[in-house]
Amino acid sequence: MKKSNLFQKKVSKSPIANNSQTKINSFFSRTCEFDKSKNIQNEDVLPEVEIINNPSSDNTTKKRKRSDNLDSGSNSKMKSTSFIDIDQSFFNNNVKIIEANKEKNMVSKECSNNSLNISKETINVLSNSLSQSECITNDIIVINNEETILSHCHNTKKNDQKCKLSTNSIDIIESSEIFNDIDDCDEINAEDLDEIFDCDWNIDSQINLNSFERCDVIDLQKNSKSMILKVQQHTNLKTFATVTCSGFWKDVQIKEGDIVMIQAKKELQNWIVDNDHGYIIIQPDTLISSTTVVGGLFCNRRAVLSQMFRKIESLPHLTSSQTVLTIGKIVHKLLQKSLTENIYKLSDITKMAEDELQSKDTIFMLYSTQSSFEKCKEEVFSYVPKISEFIQHYVHGTKQQAISNEKNNFKGKISEICDIEENIWLPKLGIKGKVDITVEVKINSRKKVMPIEIKTGRPSFSLEHRGQVILYIMMMALTGQDTDSGLLLYLRDNSIREINCGRAEKRDLILLRNTLADYFTKTKNIIFSSDLEDALKPMPLPEPINYYNSCLKCPYNNLCCAYLTKDDTLQLSDSHGIVKLSKEILNEFENNHIDFILKWVSLLQMEESMQSEQYIMKDIWTLTPEKREMKGKCISNLKVIGKVTEQYDKYKHLFVRTNGEAISTKSICTEFVQNEYIIVSTDTRINISSGFIIQIKKDAITVLLNSDITKRNAIGNFHIDKYASTNFFLTLFANIGGLLYDNEVCRKLRSIIIDRKPATFLAQLPRSIIFKIATILQSLNEVQQKAILKCLAANEYVLIKGMPGTGKTETVVTLIEVLFKLGFSIIVTSHTHNAVDNILLKLLHKNIDFIRLGSSHIIHPLLKNKSEEYLTSNCTSIEELESVYANKNIVGVTCFGAHHVLFEKRTFDVCIVDESTQVTQAAILGPLYYANKFILVGDPNQLPPVIKSKTARNLGAAESLFERLDSENNTVALTVQYRMNKSIMNLINKLTYNDELKAGNESIENATFISPNTRIPSSNERWVRAVLSPALDDSVIILDTGCTQDITIDFIHKQENITTDQVCSNIWEAALILYLVKALSQIGITSEQIGIIAAYKAQVVLIKNLINSEIEVNTVDQYQGRDKNIIFYSCAKSIKKKFDKMQDTGILEDQRRLTVAVTRAKHKLIIIADKNTISQYTPFMKLFNIIQVKNIINVNDASYDFTWESIAESLKENMCG
Repeated sequence: MKKSNLFQKKVSKSPIANNSQTKINSFFSRTCEFDKSKNIQNEDVLPEVEIINNPSSDNTTKKRKRSDNLDSGSNSKMKSTSFIDIDQSFFNNNVKIIEANKEKNMVSKECSNNSLNISKETINVLSNSLSQSECITNDIIVINNEETILSHCHNTKKNDQKCKLSTNSIDIIESSEIFNDIDDCDEINAEDLDEIFDCDWNIDSQINLNSFERCDVIDLQKNSKSMILKVQQHTNLKTFATVTCSGFWKDVQIKEGDIVMIQAKKELQNWIVDNDHGYIIIQPDTLISSTTVVGGLFCNRRAVLSQMFRKIESLPHLTSSQTVLTIGKIVHKLLQKSLTENIYKLSDITKMAEDELQSKDTIFMLYSTQSSFEKCKEEVFSYVPKISEFIQHYVHGTKQQAISNEKNNFKGKISEICDIEENIWLPKLGIKGKVDITVEVKINSRKKVMPIEIKTGRPSFSLEHRGQVILYIMMMALTGQDTDSGLLLYLRDNSIREINCGRAEKRDLILLRNTLADYFTKTKNIIFSSDLEDALKPMPLPEPINYYNSCLKCPYNNLCCAYLTKDDTLQLSDSHGIVKLSKEILNEFENNHIDFILKWVSLLQMEESMQSEQYIMKDIWTLTPEKREMKGKCISNLKVIGKVTEQYDKYKHLFVRTNGEAISTKSICTEFVQNEYIIVSTDTRINISSGFIIQIKKDAITVLLNSDITKRNAIGNFHIDKYASTNFFLTLFANIGGLLYDNEVCRKLRSIIIDRKPATFLAQLPRSIIFKIATILQSLNEVQQKAILKCLAANEYVLIKGMPGTGKTETVVTLIEVLFKLGFSIIVTSHTHNAVDNILLKLLHKNIDFIRLGSSHIIHPLLKNKSEEYLTSNCTSIEELESVYANKNIVGVTCFGAHHVLFEKRTFDVCIVDESTQVTQAAILGPLYYANKFILVGDPNQLPPVIKSKTARNLGAAESLFERLDSENNTVALTVQYRMNKSIMNLINKLTYNDELKAGNESIENATFISPNTRIPSSNERWVRAVLSPALDDSVIILDTGCTQDITIDFIHKQENITTDQVCSNIWEAALILYLVKALSQIGITSEQIGIIAAYKAQVVLIKNLINSEIEVNTVDQYQGRDKNIIFYSCAKSIKKKFDKMQDTGILEDQRRLTVAVTRAKHKLIIIADKNTISQYTPFMKLFNIIQVKNIINVNDASYDFTWESIAESLKENMCG
């Protein structure tokens, strides 16, 4: 837009628009921003301003004005006021402000949606920001007297009056007049509070709220002027306080039982939080990023949606140019590295830039951009002299004329670089963030610590940018650093200003943060509802802004419009921008498509909340490290030894206990494993860095972190905590949300997944294809050959049902070989790294070329030479990288790794998903976006996707895409099995497969675990001989232990209070397995032939601690896809009294898990269980009815010569020996 037209443009908004968007009360009211040197106006604010030429305005005279435009019917009262000077270092201008035409009684009016109001400080700072522009000296800027910080979220009614602002004079109602009614609440005294709460107060037991305290709200009372809270200290239930909240704080969303952070001012034995004093942080354990908070300044709705769907922009069909973002990252890194390494000469920084542009990380970033390397290089190099000038001027004190000439630039000097990308988690404010650069500066003979926020665009000093700096200032100050201001650097022009923050700005940012936290919490309240219909209600969202052009460019507009169709609370006119946009966007979607997608979003929210409950993040800051370690979520009191080494911009740390004790423990609950994501904290700071466990030993743990934590914590006491990364669910939300876009890829997937469009096939394959692949197919049986031919004939998709032992993996490998031979490109994927690697290892043996995506420390060691890291290690240009990616026709990657740069420029012919029945529909979508055709391989009668939320399971979250599409037309089944003898096969046929399974040959059918190298069991104990009978018809044995809950012998004592882990573990079943394994070893059975499966992880840990051998012990889930000659299955549960089996619907009540356990055995299956307890579960009741009575051995039957004393003695020898 040309400047000449810009100042003539008048943008009007409907009354609805005035009611539609949250605005910050202070300087965060949306304003025109101007670059003083370039005379550029920020277009984002066009809907809010109109500029009227005023040739008569006097440039030199500054005087108060009164508005003459009062509504004749208004009772509002005008009062002029002089402007309060603002800190010159912040805005450099003084203006006088008078607000026009505001009805006094609007503020005090009670609104059901908790309206907030504009403050005096707000208008002051707002006006200063406007006064910076010299280009509008002769203009009056008319700003709609619009929303305050939370008015949009709370649907406040507003009038249409406007206030006229100019650099000469601006009209405003004095804030004391606006808040006259609210301020009356300060007169409430202690007697009033006693009457309200009907209790007597002991002053000595009150909480000291001069600094932030974590409190529980135990009662609250509201009136039109205030909200009065009765709180108790979270850590001391005997200390109380009464807090009177007035002004904006009276409408903060709080209810009885909430946990809040409070800082207040004491007046007359009562604590006060009002517009001038104190803060209340709601939902403090919900840490919201500073970026998300300031993103809410323009649109609350977008801020909430971006929190969940921000990865949606990485999908291939939605990918926009990332050039600007990539250049920003490179320039950030150059400046940070130059500062930390004290490089300031132009030639040295140029050399560093050249090296950085050839680094592996940069090449990866540049590969994904739509611009040429030369263009990116030119853009990056334009910043090199700016970096040199900045460091010479501010670090070395060599004055640079260009920086000195800018009178508003920071006047101090940087004396020390304290940190780079300082990570701050602050529950006191409910905010987290990363500071670009933390520096110590010297200004006016004073030293202090300041955050620097780097921007690479044009200087705008926008609301969002300044707000981000202010949040960093608040966070750093509360971590104990001497910080009261920050620096905002626009490196393009080396424009850097000191950002000071007053009470109003800090208050309003916290209010905005509370608004967002309230919406996140509302969603949780819905998904935890016991009512299934309520659980599926679309999440509540803030009201949309009325700005068509901005919404049109928003990456979340499709989702925004979809949710709008389900929101009955909004009453928007047809002229509203989002209403018009909705009609355009949603015209291409069926209602059932929108319903399906929003339902899946709700299901994912349920599951995310359930998993976050298991990894309770707040424990990290509410419990001591020692208590967290007792819960199995922490390894506490560690120190770093040796040198920290850098590996590809990550840092390898070796930790040991500070007291020299061992790291590992035999606690059932504690299990840190390799590749697990963790965070590292100190005694005073949370999450100073994060990364992955590389190796864990008895006395040490090696971790790869994002930063070298010893630089600022050389002698620190560190704690490592488990942490559930949000990336997992962000990927799932993006996959589902991506369906709601109108392009060929999404239309095809919606028709298949949502509408269940049947698969179509070629009537006949060309003879040339059959001829090419005939030799490859010779090794397969007829059923497997038929499956491969059907895959070749499929146009959109096909399903291969691989029943147990039917050679599913061999069929998949041969299918890939066939497709490779025919010149097709293939994605090989599954839900786990092991599943992907199992297929790729077989391809490796066939000398078929491929690339394995994923971190090299996660994939199988034999695949290192095929890893992306290895194959791209020598790439020094985009062309070389592209050559590696483009020349690999087979790519192995997990479903969650499919958001990879390689796929942004390639579409594959076929995607093969192994074990697809274990993948949720949301997860499987990731790789399907990148292929023309997909083949799902799995067995819906075996393990389903793991869904921990019972409500989500009941509503369909555990239904895999295979299960959804499975039909006679779409599916080809593998039915010839080569694993189980006929006794086990007959059992599983009756239990699950309706006699579909057939043995591959007689040898398989009649096999037993006794071979020429083994001896017949000769134990004197009848029960052992019965259990280990080698007879074919004794291949399945149930060893009924009876109730073991009350058995206590010497060194194993009965406990009165049974914990969950004790219910899910059973020492006596473990002891029986140990006894029988010893008997098997005596007759020549090796550890490799035996497998032990337990229903519960607690039982797995218990058995592993007892059996110190190479026998594989694992859960059913971990055993899928594996088999052993002899399988022990420990059910663990043994409960004397009746119990609610529905509490355990995820494990023993799941027939698919029982199917997996049974079909892991080739020759012998021994199920150890308390039959009375386990038969209460439907699958086991069915199992017991199928098995012959003679194969159920009850240890309490005297004829078997069984005694628990002999088992206990053997157990004691094992434990004590």
